[in-house]
Amino acid sequence: MASNGVVQHSSDVDGEQPKMKRSEKLGLVLGNAPNTFHYQIIQMYLLFFYTDFMKISPAIVATLFLVVRIFDALLAPLFGAMVDRIKTPWGKYTPWFVILGVPFAISGWLTFTVPDLSDTGKLIYAVVTYTIYSTFASIITIPSNAVIPTVTKRIDERIAIGQLSFLFILIGALIVQVGIVPLYKALGEGDDAKGFSILMLVAAVITIVISIYQSIKIKERYVVTAPKDQKSPSFMKMLSATFTNKYAVILYIYLFANALSSGLRSGVQIHFYKYFFNNESLMSIMGIVVLIPTLIGVAFSQRVIRRFGLKNTVLAGVIVNLVLCPVILFIPANNTGLMIQIAVSVLGSLIGGFGSPAQMALMPAAIDYTEWKSGLNLNAFMSSFNGFIQTFATAISGAIAAGALSVIGYVPGIEQSSSTLFGLRILVGVLPGVIGALAICIAWFDLTEEKQRKISSELIERRNQANAKAGRIEITEENMIEEKDNLDQEKK
Repeated sequence: MASNGVVQHSSDVDGEQPKMKRSEKLGLVLGNAPNTFHYQIIQMYLLFFYTDFMKISPAIVATLFLVVRIFDALLAPLFGAMVDRIKTPWGKYTPWFVILGVPFAISGWLTFTVPDLSDTGKLIYAVVTYTIYSTFASIITIPSNAVIPTVTKRIDERIAIGQLSFLFILIGALIVQVGIVPLYKALGEGDDAKGFSILMLVAAVITIVISIYQSIKIKERYVVTAPKDQKSPSFMKMLSATFTNKYAVILYIYLFANALSSGLRSGVQIHFYKYFFNNESLMSIMGIVVLIPTLIGVAFSQRVIRRFGLKNTVLAGVIVNLVLCPVILFIPANNTGLMIQIAVSVLGSLIGGFGSPAQMALMPAAIDYTEWKSGLNLNAFMSSFNGFIQTFATAISGAIAAGALSVIGYVPGIEQSSSTLFGLRILVGVLPGVIGALAICIAWFDLTEEKQRKISSELIERRNQANAKAGRIEITEENMIEEKDNLDQEKK
């Protein structure tokens, strides 16, 4: 695993401070692909898998989703607080990539495997495997989010990491949206349940390999060595420091609105395409349709962010999404309606692509602000609320989606009534738009880029002083020259 080589840079944050190595950037972002894959497959296919392959009623699935995910949501902050208190010889956050990645991958495979058991046995199996899988899913991203402020303080680097992160998020999402249906059908050779199991076994192996790579390549630089006699802050003190930071609160509300809105839409999307347009394969087609404009948006995001700023770029995506969501309520179930659906998806994906890297750069800024204001380094604890929000939103959206299918009269495998089809349009378009309106709170995020730079510079100086008192050696001119030589050699 990576050693915790603490390096202190006292130079200007966006000026002389050396940039990161490409291999380290790759380590920071590579895990987004499997994490997104697992998250998306839970959101988009697990309800379908349980109802159509394991023959579990939607009402039972709704209860399972709600109970387990609420438990997981509550667990995330406790786990984050624990991680912030623990420091290993291999680093503070990097060892967790492997510790969490291995059981997460294996439980994902088991969750999407139908056992040769009775109906009651299958239900018990589903409860056990899903509980384990969902628990790891709720905390798997905490180390990757927490480690970013310890790796770089440069805003341009964080935006670049956001761009690369979103690229790998797209890869994970694309595999689910475009590849899942043809893959599980091809691998199963007529047995779709078997195809799902084989597919998730392959995903498990890839997830484990990537987690090992991350733990090796990522180096934690900006970590203060606390005196041995200094007590760790209490849970309540950590909670107070986090939620007296208005920027963190704004981001949490924004993330909750987005997660709840997209989770609800994703949970019933395959039902909508299968029964409204009578084409289950549209899941794959639409995945391709939204990919190109999203990639274009991400590719040009640096220029857009420089022109309009982090906050305004994210805000534009929120407004466009609010305007476009209700359109689906009025489209007909024919080729014209499909063309309208494609046009709406393309426009929303393009604008959203501009804002995605900006969004990812805001949370490290909020984490730095908490440390600057309170003196507490709460990277994992604050990042854990991302998992809390994501999991809690998934619990609510999954329960709403599963429960709503029963309410609108959905019956698997038959032609749906007109009222059921109308209900699907409400679930895919109108309701996500109403919930997504909460994301407009990002308009009050006034932590400017200039202020972020000043905070980062002051935090670096504080770390130099704290580590000097603890007997650690700050970076010297010789170290700087050596690091620059390493970067030059890598370029060659």
